[in-house]
Amino acid sequence: MAVFGIQSGMAKKKTGRPRKPKEPLVNVPAQFEPDPEFGLTEMQAAFVWFYTEGANGATQAARRAGYEYPSAAANKMLNGKNFPKVTKAIRIRQDEIAERYAITPQKTGTMLWKIVETAYEAVSAVKELNQLAGLSINRSQNININANLDKMSRQDIKDRLNKLLSAEDLGYSDKDR
Repeated sequence: MAVFGIQSGMAKKKTGRPRKPKEPLVNVPAQFEPDPEFGLTEMQAAFVWFYTEGANGATQAARRAGYEYPSAAANKMLNGKNFPKVTKAIRIRQDEIAERYAITPQKTGTMLWKIVETAYEAVSAVKELNQLAGLSINRSQNININANLDKMSRQDIKDRLNKLLSAEDLGYSDKDR
């Protein structure tokens, strides 16, 4: 019997297609060890890892680290008074991660230089292939013509251009003239 939209008895089953298992973003260590450098326990080291690298918020990191009351534990870990070693370890770990993934002028310059080298090599290769296949013609010629075109007939202009370009000597086809 349904009362105010609540059904008694069995719960509704989820229907629809099954979900694919998601790949984890990072590989979680199987066992966390105490960190003697910062004086952290196993659970505190796990919290630091989950909070900095595990893509979790504070409460979720505390939950995954195994704390019984994750919200309260996360607040105590991050407030800086109760566990200053944990906040120091988190700050140092975040700085290390920021340095590893930061975009610096040196890294940007190196990446751009690699792109330029690759692009230049590719363009040069395409030009060479086109020349080998006969698909490109180098027609850069500077011609200085000192003639009065107003006094020349159309045929005189054609003859003069043919002579300057020496089209007969170079073996150009009629399409090139």
